[in-house]
Amino acid sequence: MGTLKKDFYQLIKTQECLLEFILESAPKGVWCCHLENYKHLWTSPEWQQALGYTAHQQISDCREIIDESSLQQLVANLDGKNFDPSAQYQLNYKHQDGSTVTTYCTGMIGSVKKGAPLLLVLITQINSLPVFTPSDSKTNGHSVTLAREHQHLNEKLRLSEERFRRAFEHAAIGMAIVSLKGKWMRINSSLYNILGYRPSELMKLTFQDITYPEDLDKDLNLLNDVIAGIRESYQMEKRYFHKKGHVVWVMLAVSLVKNSDGEPLHFISQITDISKVKAAESEMKSVLEVTSDQNRRLLNFAHIVSHNLRSHSGNLSMLLNFIETDVDEQSRQELFKMFRHAASNLQETIGHLNEVVAVNTTISANLVKVNLNRAINGAIGNIEALLKAANAICINEVKTEIMVNAIPAYLDSILLNFLTNAIKYRSADRQLIIELSAQIEDRLVILTIQDNGLGIDLQLNRDKLFGMYKTFHTNKDARGIGLFITKNQIEAMGGKVSVDSVVGEGTSFKIYFIK
Repeated sequence: MGTLKKDFYQLIKTQECLLEFILESAPKGVWCCHLENYKHLWTSPEWQQALGYTAHQQISDCREIIDESSLQQLVANLDGKNFDPSAQYQLNYKHQDGSTVTTYCTGMIGSVKKGAPLLLVLITQINSLPVFTPSDSKTNGHSVTLAREHQHLNEKLRLSEERFRRAFEHAAIGMAIVSLKGKWMRINSSLYNILGYRPSELMKLTFQDITYPEDLDKDLNLLNDVIAGIRESYQMEKRYFHKKGHVVWVMLAVSLVKNSDGEPLHFISQITDISKVKAAESEMKSVLEVTSDQNRRLLNFAHIVSHNLRSHSGNLSMLLNFIETDVDEQSRQELFKMFRHAASNLQETIGHLNEVVAVNTTISANLVKVNLNRAINGAIGNIEALLKAANAICINEVKTEIMVNAIPAYLDSILLNFLTNAIKYRSADRQLIIELSAQIEDRLVILTIQDNGLGIDLQLNRDKLFGMYKTFHTNKDARGIGLFITKNQIEAMGGKVSVDSVVGEGTSFKIYFIK
């Protein structure tokens, strides 16, 4: 308390007439009563007259001038709270003519000294109501007219308040009147149901207490914008904590109520439970992920059909040509053996394709243990004719015990694509040598496929190497789809791919599989 305020307080204590002057001439109605039995202690004369009583008329019980249910609600709002001059509470007074006078007030519960009975003190704004006395209404025609006008205005106010009360209490959405400091002043039953609290429990909390931490700053910033006049209202999606602990998603709409002087009084909050909408959005996202997964699977299926089967058919066709033109019987027998092996691999590839089409779950849920050495040998067998025609050597140095988690059809496709690319982009200046090796790091198997072909200018093409329809050589068969699909298949199985290449020396791809 500042020095001047202390001096003024001491002056009031020593000069009783000064306190009486302040109370009786204040522009706000002031009254107090005992909280235990509601025994009326004092009402400012101006407010007593505003309610149709004479300034000195005796009032023994404050419930004579205040609606009891309204008073009980006010006490519940004030109970256990420090005095907050910015908090405005609704209170219904009883005018002497029987009408209801609805006002907003501030108040506090306290005692004169420790152990003394609790007192209820209220300060109510006097909204320029006509002031008259019962004697005036009997002797003065003008006063009678004022009384009737006053009664008519009070009835209109009562009806307006009744409409608001019914709309507020029975709204299908949560509604609340909130003080400028975030305290609940009035809450409807829908909001209690949304948040799971009993009225007495929720009234002891602020909205900050039950707001999801990540949403609080945004809410408070928007609230401050409204108080500052930057915006009139705001809406936002936010999360509250339910009494049971789970998160409740709501759509919050907030507007500010001001007094006749334009000063902020309190907020009106409208709260719509959108938890089911959020759950539906999450489910829709899951469905879209599954759909995306299925589309990716179809894309891979189409690539395997067009690329891998083409490799198989090309391999078989070339083997037939070798068989037809080779006159050496021993060589023909070796070619027949290669042909049968290639036909067996074709049948296995078709089986893998059926698996790709048949699965209904996500790709990652269909990974199986595959022997990497055996898969590489199968891929080499599928392109034996191509290797023979290109006079190329393919060396499999992967250890026989190494296993990877993969979809067999995808693994076949990945190996075939890298091997056929190595053949396709070989150098005319030297014999093509393709080497495959693998190493284990933590939970990963790293497969390295290295060739001594033409190489790729990575400084120019690294960012678009795995893009769709991107080609880097003048080969007439290049379509720019193979590496795009291959990267897609590797990542679909939880892996990744990297590349290192030097123009004129060759290329090395590293494929990371889950062990």
